[in-house]
Amino acid sequence: MAYEIEEAKKLVVEAGKKLVETGLIARTWGNVSARISDTQFVITPSGRAYEDLTPEEIVVVNIEDCSYEGDIKPSSEKGVHAAAYRHHPTVDFVIHTHQKAATIVSITGMEIRNVYSEFKDVLGDKVPTADYAMSTTNSLRKKVEMCIMMNPGCRAIMLMHHGALCMGDTYEQAFEIADALEKCCEKVIKDNYLRHSWEKIYSEDGKRNYFLNKKSAGSMPDEICDLGSSVRNGNIFTITVGGESVDVDMETGLGINGIAPKCAKIHKMIYLTQDCSMIKQLTSPDVIAVSCLGETMLPMIDDFAQIVGLDVKCCPWIDGDTDFCATEIAKAAVSRNAVLVQGNGALITGNNDGDMQALEIIMDKGCAAVIDVDIFNRPHYVPKAECFLMRTVYLAKYSKQIDKK
Repeated sequence: MAYEIEEAKKLVVEAGKKLVETGLIARTWGNVSARISDTQFVITPSGRAYEDLTPEEIVVVNIEDCSYEGDIKPSSEKGVHAAAYRHHPTVDFVIHTHQKAATIVSITGMEIRNVYSEFKDVLGDKVPTADYAMSTTNSLRKKVEMCIMMNPGCRAIMLMHHGALCMGDTYEQAFEIADALEKCCEKVIKDNYLRHSWEKIYSEDGKRNYFLNKKSAGSMPDEICDLGSSVRNGNIFTITVGGESVDVDMETGLGINGIAPKCAKIHKMIYLTQDCSMIKQLTSPDVIAVSCLGETMLPMIDDFAQIVGLDVKCCPWIDGDTDFCATEIAKAAVSRNAVLVQGNGALITGNNDGDMQALEIIMDKGCAAVIDVDIFNRPHYVPKAECFLMRTVYLAKYSKQIDKK
């Protein structure tokens, strides 16, 4: 039964905040809607942060043609939600997530044909995957709609390179589906590793070392260098290494209130070549593992192409030649928001806490995808031309829109 409009708007706002808190989306990626009648639904607006969203900003959309009321633009994925309501008369709440495990499984292009028994009551017998199309396009809507029509008994659908669509009769059921899907996909990933590695017990460390050995890249390093994090303010940046902070003069590279660490040269060179005000080293295990490959990282997830760049280059780290490394790392970071440093994780660059949080989430998810999809032996990459289009739109429009408020 459809929701009353005021209740629907409040639930959509609540759901948006819950998606961010649970890590099912980053920044404004993903969207939420609720049916209010046989002909209309309400949905989150385009490009607005969920943390500050109000019921007054939720947009009423017509199911038939996706026309909408008011001056606020609805989510660009409104057509996908309309398709869900059109083909599932009992569905009253829809969430489109970018949840980690489901996104990784979607990259393989496979469907989950035999859902584990513990998830069947919620997910049914299978979870299909819609063919890839660039986000926000009519092509994506058509492919998702075709997948819904071909799988009428499925309430969860994975979107290749993109995420998942979870269709519930209620708010609660939609989140139950998203949670069951994530747990199911996590188990698919674990079982795939065990099948290929012949190990009897699953461990994250074991999986990373198996991946590195498979790629002839050795094993996880025992130690990594602290390359620091910094914040720039005009001609001075404050760099923190090992818990100690030092102000550094941009022109001279010298410490103002202490001795500048060697890695300050890297931060200085990045600030000189890129319009950013924050740099942070990422050292999560998956990021470290991918950095050990010494290879350029290509997008497998369309979020990655938008937020991070068309690729992420990997630079060597020579502890005794910081000047050379600083130059190479800064060069590799141009036109991108991340650079891998071999065996030492990654450096990300941005202009505010929102940028850095989104970059950290998508880099971690992207690196996990590199590892898991390689073990599946089914790597698929987002087409280069579409990466370019998505990145261009993000830089020119979307990243600015979120920061308006």
